[in-house]
Amino acid sequence: MAILTSTLTFACSCNEIKPIIEFYSSEYVFEGKVISKVYAKDSLTYKITFDISKHYKNGDLPKKIEFEAFSKGKYIGIGSNCEYYPEKGEIWLVYASRYKGKFHFPNVCSNSKNLDYKRIRASEQKILDNGNSFKIENYIFEYENAFNYCENITDISSILEKGKIKEYKTQTTLLNVSIDSNGNLKSVTRQRELIRKKDSIFNLTIEIGDANRKPITEFEKDAIELISQVKKWEIKKHKQTGINVPYIRHIWVYYDLKTNKWSYNL
Repeated sequence: MAILTSTLTFACSCNEIKPIIEFYSSEYVFEGKVISKVYAKDSLTYKITFDISKHYKNGDLPKKIEFEAFSKGKYIGIGSNCEYYPEKGEIWLVYASRYKGKFHFPNVCSNSKNLDYKRIRASEQKILDNGNSFKIENYIFEYENAFNYCENITDISSILEKGKIKEYKTQTTLLNVSIDSNGNLKSVTRQRELIRKKDSIFNLTIEIGDANRKPITEFEKDAIELISQVKKWEIKKHKQTGINVPYIRHIWVYYDLKTNKWSYNL
C-alpha cells in the first residue's frame, strides 16, 4: 500500500542582501563543515554544529558553532523555494547572527551557501577578504536591507503650494533627494540623469551626480527648486549598530494643468 504525502511549497520572494551588508551585520562569517545534525523529538527543529576551518570576520574565533533551524517541508508540510538545508559532511560559507541570544541557521534569503555545490564568486571573495576594513558611514544607501525606512520631516505639501503656475510641456518628473547622515538635504538630482560612482570592492555608492546628458526642462528646473526647500529628513540608521548613514530617497513630482496644483509621491 502506497502512502501519499503532500508538502505546501511557497515561491521564493527575497530582497537581495548585499554580501557586505550581511558581512557587516553578522557576528561571524566563516567556512566550516557540518559535523553534527540532530533533530528534536518532534522533528520540527534541529541543531547543527559546524567545525570552522576559516574565519573571515575579526573578533573571537570559536572553533565550533551550534545553530538551531526549522525542519524542511517533509517534516512540517510547509516549504519554500528560498530555503536550503545543511547536511552532515557538507562544507558551507555561513553568515552567522544571533536572534534572542541564539544562533539560528540563515537558511532563507542569505548569502550563506553550500560550497560543495555553489562556489564563492570572485566579487564576493573580494568582499570577504576586505570586509573588516568596511566603514558603513562612508557609503550612500537606497533600498538596502538592515536600515530603517525614512520619511521627510519638512512638510512637502506646504512647499508645493507655493509652486509656480505655468503651462508646462511636461508635468511629471522623478527626482533623487540626497540626504546626509544627520538628516540634512545635500542635493536634488534628476533620476533619469543620475550617475553613481561605486566603490570597486564593496560595490556600494560613494558619490552621486547629474550626468547632464539631456538638457534640463523648465518643469524639472522648477521641481528641483521646490524640492530643494525640503531641508530636513529622518536620519537613516543601521538597525544593528545604530550608526547613521547618508542615503537617497526618490520622489515623484507632478503638476496638474487643469487645477494648476503641484503634488508629489514618495
